[in-house]
Amino acid sequence: MSSNAKEVQKELLGSEDPNNSSSSEQTSKLGKFVHSLNNATHRVSMLVLFLMMFLTTGDVIGRYFFYKPITGTYELTGLAMVIVIFLSLGRTQLKKEHISIDFLTSKLPVKIRESLNVFTSTIMLALLGITSWQLFAYAQRFGVQTSGDLGIPMKYFAIVAAIGVLFYALTIILNILQSISKVVQKNES
Repeated sequence: MSSNAKEVQKELLGSEDPNNSSSSEQTSKLGKFVHSLNNATHRVSMLVLFLMMFLTTGDVIGRYFFYKPITGTYELTGLAMVIVIFLSLGRTQLKKEHISIDFLTSKLPVKIRESLNVFTSTIMLALLGITSWQLFAYAQRFGVQTSGDLGIPMKYFAIVAAIGVLFYALTIILNILQSISKVVQKNES
């Protein structure tokens, strides 16, 4: 593994400071667990996106060359987007690719910046917890309701969305722990 890859892994999974080995080891184990969950769900979302591409291509070819579109393509594409989006949220957070505006906070000292990150991440965690809970409740309310053309049960997509939000919340917990460790670590200057 290259030194740059080791630095990225060290940053994502927590520092390996011997003075803070127990908390860093737990954060590292949690980090590996969260990474494996989000990598698995991200692979599922990539597969669904790949299949959605073939479905859309087949629908366009059928529509314009054979005058026979594939029935339910619009419906399947919409339901597939639920899978693609919600199962990729956690991985996007792990890679720090969500949109953030930090032109003010980037000028603050590290401890203040990380303290603000803990505060905002805690609010985010609460909102994600409520969202996941409500998505599970929403799935229960769906009952046996199905989609229009193909009759696909809708509650399974609400459950997938809730699981995706739950895994996203796990990445926020990991970010909070990493920020806390940066706030409490001693200055090395």
